[in-house]
Amino acid sequence: MRFKVAHFTEIKAAKVEEPGYKDIQVKWLITKDEGAKNFAMRYFEVKPKGHSAHHSHIWEHEVFILDGHCLVECGDQEKRVGPGYAIFIPPNIPHSFRNVGDKTLKFLCLIPYEK
Repeated sequence: MRFKVAHFTEIKAAKVEEPGYKDIQVKWLITKDEGAKNFAMRYFEVKPKGHSAHHSHIWEHEVFILDGHCLVECGDQEKRVGPGYAIFIPPNIPHSFRNVGDKTLKFLCLIPYEK
């Protein structure tokens, strides 16, 4: 068994460079590298007016908003959310996150590994 304890400030951020993404950084907090066999935990920061592409995956997402405000689009629905909101994105449903506030949006996103 591997054990990891790290403050998120100790983990290097990577800019999300994929098409359709704007002003987003991600930190992979917990991954297979630490022995996590089922899920990855990621921390995102999205600058004001930044956004993800409208995209879908074969896996679900569990998201928790830490700070800032965003518009979450999922299928034909959209919802404005802020700190304290928990969001479930089902698999294979087009979705996106857009920072609609005036400060950096910060959230955790957990995803399962493909089986």
